[in-house]
Amino acid sequence: MPAYVAFLIDIHDEAAFRDYARAAAPTYEVYDGSVALRGPITEILEGTLEVKPDTRLVVLQFPSVEQSRAWWQSEQYQPLIKLRQPPTSDSRVFLVDGIDIDNRR
Repeated sequence: MPAYVAFLIDIHDEAAFRDYARAAAPTYEVYDGSVALRGPITEILEGTLEVKPDTRLVVLQFPSVEQSRAWWQSEQYQPLIKLRQPPTSDSRVFLVDGIDIDNRR
């Protein structure tokens, strides 16, 4: 079943964050990961969430929870995390276990 790594990010340094994103992209592709969603949050339709003009939601999709964890813990990705952290951005990162839409009942 698919798994997702979701990032809720407040970007403070666009140039530094762009460098992180360019460096990170080749690392998730090695684990069959891809960008499922990326963009600014336009509007909160329900509930509360502090959204700033620089807040982004990025969701990476992987074939399984195991592959998403392998990517997160990989020698390729681990050194890049510090490029995303303050002062570049403030991030909240979630691992989400997906569902198999083709076989749901």
